Amino acid sequence: MTKKELWLRLKDYHFDDLVPTHLWNLIQAHFSGIDASTKAFANKLAVKYNWANEFALRAAWEYKKFVYLGVTSNFNVTPSKVIDQVWHQHILFSKAYRMFCADVIENQFDHNPELLPFDSQTSIYNAQYGDTLQLYKKEFNTSPPADIWGIPKFDQEEIANVAALENKQDYASVGVGEYSNQSPLHLSFNGSEIDAVFDFGGGDGGGAGAGSSWSGDPDSSDSSSGCSSSCGGGD
Repeated sequence: MTKKELWLRLKDYHFDDLVPTHLWNLIQAHFSGIDASTKAFANKLAVKYNWANEFALRAAWEYKKFVYLGVTSNFNVTPSKVIDQVWHQHILFSKAYRMFCADVIENQFDHNPELLPFDSQTSIYNAQYGDTLQLYKKEFNTSPPADIWGIPKFDQEEIANVAALENKQDYASVGVGEYSNQSPLHLSFNGSEIDAVFDFGGGDGGGAGAGSSWSGDPDSSDSSSGCSSSCGGGD
């Protein structure tokens, strides 16, 4: 599978496997229009984290980009706080998440949380987070949206160091295995295709919680430790 094929699979993944068969008609009736299953997942995120509906949809879209980076990178990627919250909710649908890993990305995309916040371990996650932001820019030829990617899960000063990371001369080559010799993803598409395949088309809903009419879940404090991804069995 090429990078382009992987991304198109992720782009066209609509969280359908999260919806039990007997609830299809109810979900489609409640979330009118197209892509009802993604809207239902975004609704769950919005209620739990007190996000605006539009922000939750954008976060789910950016989560797909995070998964792409994790599958194609040659290091364990680390998410922002928002992306990690989306990832946690996806994993809770355990059967659907296994199907997603097997059928969509064809890799076991493992979550490796920090057991205890040792300084040495946290520094590793900080470095991975910076590298993940840089890989995003390299693959998608744009900066990650700050409202979704700009809040690290741990060291709040890390985002201030991104400018320095941009000047690194020893940045690792992208990809392992079948992806190791492939060019950055954005080069697989021509200029007229870029917006359609990379950008979320729903507009700007503001930051987390902005304009939300949904009640929040007070149990939204799962942000105390770091984590990273790995494919094919973990560290």
